[in-house]
Amino acid sequence: MLGSAVVVLAPSILPGWALSSVLDGSSDRFRKILLAPALGLLLLYGLSGTLVLLDVWSPFWLAVVVLAANIVAYRLIHQRHEVIAKRTRWQLLEAAMHGEISEDTDAPSLSKEAEVQLEFQRNRSTPLMALSMVVATTALLSPMIQRLPFGVDWIGFAMLTQQLVLEGNLALPGTNEGFWTYPPAFPSVAAWVATLTGHDAGTAVFHLGHYTLFVLMMGLMGSLDRHGAGAYAMFAMGLGLGLFAKTFDSGFPSVASQLGLVVGILVLFRHAEQRQKHHTIGLCIALYSVSLVHPTGAIYLALLLLSHVMHGMAMDNEEHRELVRRLAYIASAFITLGFTVALLVIAPRLFDEAVFSEYGWQGGKPLLVYNGALLLVGCVAAFALRKTLEGRIAITWFALLWLLSVVHLVEGLRYIPVLSLLSYTLYSMALHAFHVPLAVLVALWWSPHTNLTPHLETSPKPTSMPQALSLGLVVTVLLGTVMAQSVAFSLSQHEELMAVSPGDLELRSALEDIDGAVYTENMHWGYIWDAPANVQTTSIPTLGLVHITTSEHANATQAMFLDNTSYFEKHNMLHALTSPLGTMQWTLAVSPYWEESLQTDGATLWRLKPDGDAKTLLLSGIDEEDCPACDVRLDPWRDHKFRDPLQLGEERPFLPEGTEGELRVEAPEDATTMCLVYEVIGQTEGLYLQSSTGLDRPFHGLRSDAGYHQACFDVDNASQLTTLNLEWDRSEPTRWLNPLGLSGRDTVLLDKTGVKLQWLTWSTAP
Repeated sequence: MLGSAVVVLAPSILPGWALSSVLDGSSDRFRKILLAPALGLLLLYGLSGTLVLLDVWSPFWLAVVVLAANIVAYRLIHQRHEVIAKRTRWQLLEAAMHGEISEDTDAPSLSKEAEVQLEFQRNRSTPLMALSMVVATTALLSPMIQRLPFGVDWIGFAMLTQQLVLEGNLALPGTNEGFWTYPPAFPSVAAWVATLTGHDAGTAVFHLGHYTLFVLMMGLMGSLDRHGAGAYAMFAMGLGLGLFAKTFDSGFPSVASQLGLVVGILVLFRHAEQRQKHHTIGLCIALYSVSLVHPTGAIYLALLLLSHVMHGMAMDNEEHRELVRRLAYIASAFITLGFTVALLVIAPRLFDEAVFSEYGWQGGKPLLVYNGALLLVGCVAAFALRKTLEGRIAITWFALLWLLSVVHLVEGLRYIPVLSLLSYTLYSMALHAFHVPLAVLVALWWSPHTNLTPHLETSPKPTSMPQALSLGLVVTVLLGTVMAQSVAFSLSQHEELMAVSPGDLELRSALEDIDGAVYTENMHWGYIWDAPANVQTTSIPTLGLVHITTSEHANATQAMFLDNTSYFEKHNMLHALTSPLGTMQWTLAVSPYWEESLQTDGATLWRLKPDGDAKTLLLSGIDEEDCPACDVRLDPWRDHKFRDPLQLGEERPFLPEGTEGELRVEAPEDATTMCLVYEVIGQTEGLYLQSSTGLDRPFHGLRSDAGYHQACFDVDNASQLTTLNLEWDRSEPTRWLNPLGLSGRDTVLLDKTGVKLQWLTWSTAP
C-alpha cells in the first residue's frame, strides 16, 4: 500500500501544491498539506484520462506529461514579480497574509480577506485537527490487512487496468473484438500504479481506491478550513456511511469523482469579490477532470455551480450579479458540451435499455440507511443556517440532488435513452450523492468560528452547534471509527465474502504454461484480470457500455454443452477454468471430453480430451434433509447462477461452529473416492470429519480457513458409508457483522462462523 501511495503522491504533490496556492492564496502550509494531495490527484486523473482519449496512453507518455505539469507547478510556486502591482491576485493575497500589503494604501479587500483567514488559522483546534486526520487515515487500513477488496465492481476496473497495462487502450481482450466505453481516468492511473509497483491490476485498483478516499477526506478538511470548519469536516463526514460503504463495495471511480467537490467548495463557497478569473479556470479544469473519472462527480459539481448561480443572481449587489453571470456563461458552455456528448454519442446506445434502479428509489430508504444520522443533523443545520448565503447554497445543492433521484421512481421505463443513461450513471447514488453536501452543511454549523455571509444585511448572525451536542457527536464519531475498524479487522478474515475464491487466485499461476485460448466463466469469478499476455480468455465484464464486434464465449459455452470437441480444437481452446462459485464445473465433471488438469480448493483447470477418454465423475447435491443439525442459509451468489443440474436451489445447509452435525450420504456401489466441497464462513478453529465405517481412514482434519475448499477421501467400503460426522475444536461460534445482510445478498446481519455444505463428488472404479 505504501509503494502505491508513493507512486501516485510523488508526481502529483507539487502540482497539487501549486493548485492550492492558486485557488486559495490565503492558505498556509498546513492547509496546503490538506489540499495538495487531493488537488494533485484530481489533476493526475485528468491528465491520464486525456492521454487515453487521445489514444496515446503509456507509462512513458504519462511520465512526460506529469513532468511537464511539475515544471509548470514549480514556476507558479517560485516565480514572483518584484513589483507588487504586477503580481497575480492570488500572489497578492499571499503577500497580504504575510503583512506585505497594507489596508490603507494597497488593497483593502485583500487585507480584509487576509485578516479573516488569519483569524481562522489562529482559532484552529489542534487536538480536533489531529483527531480528524487520524480518522481520515483509517481509510488506508483495509489494503493493509487484506489482499483484495470486497464487492464486485473492482474486478471490472481491474480488467480495464490490465488492458491498459498490456495494450494502452480499452479494446476488449482475449477472444473478443470491440471496446469498452468507460471514463478512463481511474483505470489508467491504476495502470500507472500497477506498472511502477509490479502489483497485479486488482491490487493496484484496491490501493488506488482507498488512497483516493483518504486524500478526498483530507481535501474536504482543507477546503472547509477556509471557512474555519476544517476540524469539523471529517467529523461531519463520519456521521454518514455513504462514501465509506461505496468504497467498501469497491465503487472506487464514483468516490474518486468527488474530488471535484474539493475545488467546488473552495471556489463557490466564497464572496463574489474574492473570486477571480483563475478560480473559474480551476473550476473548469475540475469539471473536465471529474468527467474523465466518473460522470456522477461532474453532475454533482454542476449542481453545486447551479445552486451558486441561483443564489448569486438573487443578490441585490449588481457587481456581485455580474460576476456570477460571467461564471454562469462559462459553466453553461461546459454543461452544454457534456450534454451534447451524452445525447449524441452515449444515449443512443441505450435506446433499448430500461430505467434502472437495483436498490429502489435512491432518495428514500437507501438515503436513510446510509446517511440517516447525517440527514437528521443536517436538517437542524439547515434551519440554523437558512439566513446565510453559504447555508442556502448548500441547502439548494442537496435539494437539487434529491430531486435528481426521482429518476429512480420510473424504473422499467423504456425507449427514453436520456433517462436510462441518467439512471445508470446515478446507480446507488444514495451512497455517494448526499454525503458531501450534508457534511458541508453540518460542518459549517458545527464550527464556532465561521464567518458566513448574511443573506440580508439585517439577518442575524447564525448560532453554531451547542457545545454539549458537539462533544457528544465528536465522541460518537470516534467510537464509530473504532467500531468500524474493528469490523474491518473482523471482515478481513472472511474471504468467503469475495467475488473470487482463494482457490481461483491460487490456480491462476498455472496459466503461465498455457499458450492459446482458455474458456472462462462469464461471471465475476471468471474475469481474469491478471491473465498472462499469451493467454486469451473468453469472458469479459459488462462494464459501462460494451461494444462487441465478435465474441467466442457464447459459442464456446454451447460447444461445451454439446460436447463439440472440434470447435475447441479449431480455436485452440484446449483448457477451461472453473470456480467453485460457478456452475460450468458441473457440466465438465460429467463429460468424458474434459479432464481435471489441476485442482485447488474446488477451483479447477480442465484439459480437453478429444478422444473422450476422460474419467467422468458423479455429483450429488447436499440439502437440509441430509444434515438435520444444519440451518438453512441463502447462497449470496444465487442470482448469478443460471444452471442448477444438482438441484441445489437458492439455499445451502449451514452448520454453525461448535455444533456437531451428521451428514447423510448415499455412496455409489463402486465408489473409490469421495470429495466434499464446502465453504467455511470466517476463520474457524479445527474442523474434523469422521466416519466409523466406509472410509479408508475414520478421522480427517479439514481446512478451516475462510472460503471454498474441497476435501477428498478414499472409500474403503461404499455400502457401509452412510453417515459422516462433523466436529469442532471450538464449542461456540464467533459472531460477526455480515455486510451482505445490508446489501440484500443475505438475510443475516449479525452472523456466526460455521460451514456451508455444497455438494459431493464421487469417483468410481473403471
